[in-house]
Amino acid sequence: MREGNRKILSIQFEITKEISAPPEFVFDWWTDLRPDDSELVKPLKKRTIISRTQDTIHLQDEEEMYFKRMTFDVTVALEPPLRWVSEYSGKSATARSEYLLTGMSNGTTTLSYKTKIEPNGFLTRTFSPLVTPFIKRVFESEMKIFIQTLEREFATSNVRN
Repeated sequence: MREGNRKILSIQFEITKEISAPPEFVFDWWTDLRPDDSELVKPLKKRTIISRTQDTIHLQDEEEMYFKRMTFDVTVALEPPLRWVSEYSGKSATARSEYLLTGMSNGTTTLSYKTKIEPNGFLTRTFSPLVTPFIKRVFESEMKIFIQTLEREFATSNVRN
């Protein structure tokens, strides 16, 4: 893709994970965005919920990745019960992340995640092909923590029922 005469180098990747919980629980848990989400993963330093409706959540995230502090205005479009899309707009980058859930017959859920990050700034764009594996590793690490927490909360909710 070209913008003017310069080539835009985006960061794109996909992650697929199995989760030991039904899709309805996964959707509700994953889209219940809260300020204390920043306690779960290190890159997320602060989350502020601006507004929430039945089908849209507006928030602001402050993140730190590789010693760079970034602020993003985020809009999450909810498409219950199996899909949501997050769009990020910030000084250092814009991004679009899509989440799709597929229920399995054994009570588990497959989460398919894909993202496209458009870095801003000459250096960030230039080095995006080199940093993509590192950024993907950070996202996979965050996802692992979210999934472990989600599965623990699902197991606890089943014990109570």
